Amino acid sequence: MQETIGKRIARLRQELCWTQQSLAERLAISRVAVSHIEMDLTIPGERTITLLAGIFKMTPLRLVEETTYPIEKAERLPQTACCYTALELELRLLEKDIEWMGRLEDCKNNAQENRALAARVTAYWRNQLEIWSSEVLSETEKEQLAHARRLLRRLQAPTPSPHQPGDSSVI
Repeated sequence: MQETIGKRIARLRQELCWTQQSLAERLAISRVAVSHIEMDLTIPGERTITLLAGIFKMTPLRLVEETTYPIEKAERLPQTACCYTALELELRLLEKDIEWMGRLEDCKNNAQENRALAARVTAYWRNQLEIWSSEVLSETEKEQLAHARRLLRRLQAPTPSPHQPGDSSVI
């Protein structure tokens, strides 16, 4: 027997440990509308299916395949949907900046300028992470932010010199 589209959406939401309210906020619809979709009282439109597919990190057609979603509506769905949040994009950019700053450290030319630039970039990201902290909704996003903060802290940690006092490799 085919799964209803409402039951599939409810199952996917529950797998992410989200409430109907948190899903509604991501979709810019009411919690009651999410409830009606999950109880199969209403059939979501193509826009909503496309947004849901992106939220659940799948294509719209994969979201509705082998469900009771009407074929005539499924035929109008786009092939893909945006499936990364603004936060995920920002965190990827942060990772790229950290990689870049690592290469800057290896550059001996303009070392003082490079350190000043790295300090400004680090301050920018610290500020961005604080802004995101007030906007995140899910536990997953909170964990992603915590990971990003750890990366920044590690970047700021002083690197031990290769030869510590008492190191027997020092001649």
